[in-house]
Amino acid sequence: MSQRREEIISQPIGPTLFRLTMPMLFALIAIMGLGLVDSYFISYLGTNELAAIGFIMPITFLVSSIALGLGMAISSLTSKLIGAQRMEIAARLITDGFYLTAIVALLVTLLFSIMLESMFLLIGADQDTLPPIVDYMYVWLFGMALLMITQVCSSTFRALGDTKTSAIIAITMTTTNLILDPLLIFGLGPFPELGMQGAALATVIAVIISAAIGLYQLGVKERLLLPSLPSLDAFKDNFKQLIDIAIPAVLANAIVPITAAMLTTLVARFGTDTVAGFGVGIRVEAVSLMIVYAMSATLPMFIGQNLGAEKPDRIIAALKLSFKFVVLFQLAIYLILAVLSRPIAGLFSDEPVVQETIIWFLIIVPISYGLSGIVILINVSMNVLGKPKIALYINLIRFTIFYFPLAYIGSQAFEIKGLFGGIALGNALAFGLALILLKRVLREIKITP
Repeated sequence: MSQRREEIISQPIGPTLFRLTMPMLFALIAIMGLGLVDSYFISYLGTNELAAIGFIMPITFLVSSIALGLGMAISSLTSKLIGAQRMEIAARLITDGFYLTAIVALLVTLLFSIMLESMFLLIGADQDTLPPIVDYMYVWLFGMALLMITQVCSSTFRALGDTKTSAIIAITMTTTNLILDPLLIFGLGPFPELGMQGAALATVIAVIISAAIGLYQLGVKERLLLPSLPSLDAFKDNFKQLIDIAIPAVLANAIVPITAAMLTTLVARFGTDTVAGFGVGIRVEAVSLMIVYAMSATLPMFIGQNLGAEKPDRIIAALKLSFKFVVLFQLAIYLILAVLSRPIAGLFSDEPVVQETIIWFLIIVPISYGLSGIVILINVSMNVLGKPKIALYINLIRFTIFYFPLAYIGSQAFEIKGLFGGIALGNALAFGLALILLKRVLREIKITP
């Protein structure tokens, strides 16, 4: 661990960030593949089963958001302690963080078990889709706590500067799921045919294996999971520190899908074909920003360890380098998407309205991805800089004051093209706000930008 720390606080910044980020890029590809794998095999069961997955996804996203918030809290605090070489305190914090995760996970599992059917009826499931939802969820709930612990394990390894192990956990989970899905869903070979329950069981088994790898590495190899129980006062102190970061982080994550749903309602007034084209654009956006998401998993750890090691110059240099790279990389992505917009649209649909929607999306919205990427990096950096509420405020203002209202105004004035222009302008304004607040925070904590 000391070798990893020395590299992060002393080695050339560009190569170090590249080395840390590449494993996370592969991990993200694996995570995105997990949902696609499930959807692909379940689609063979029928329309109701595939629709059931559509209803299940928001719930699984909510669980992931909670786990990501807890993981972000643990990694933000731990990275600074590791940078300051306070390993005993870091181990106690990590251990208490896992206790907290287990408590939250069990409470969420209990809540979902009690209100499972009513919860899905509330979000629009009908009597046709409810049975496959129930079949899936009652099995999936057995692994939900371990799923959250697995995600927290990944975040903790990133805090240590060990992005390879973090990536191995994600890739193992996806690969195991890919192997088991057809066996348990369709009953191939000696395996029973379990349908939706088989899909859920494949995920649970994959989670158990991934959690075992993560907990073994963290507890046995790194010796950062302590066998002793914490004192009540120490646990209360760590609990407060973790919750102060976790709650704003969870809320900031939750704003994104809510805004996406609101935007979809705006797009829906232009017709079903336009919604289909918009959906394709959103999926292309997720792929286009993948390198930014990978960087958002590693930049906070780099900042945290250098903050703990009292090396502010490296923090400023890393931020500047990351921002420049994101702008140039996303500009190149924009040029590719704009030039190839028509062939890309043709891959997804033969319908003229769907194609036109995809084309205009790719010509207008991605020009702002560089600025949007910087906003994402600033938001995750705020957590490790000790200002998680500012990250929440940025997201709130970005989506409720800039993003959605400008998209609405644009749609009224220039229809779908105006809506896309409003999204791009909202990203630009959010960038300006985020940059101003970042500079203010850096001055406040005595790091001169």
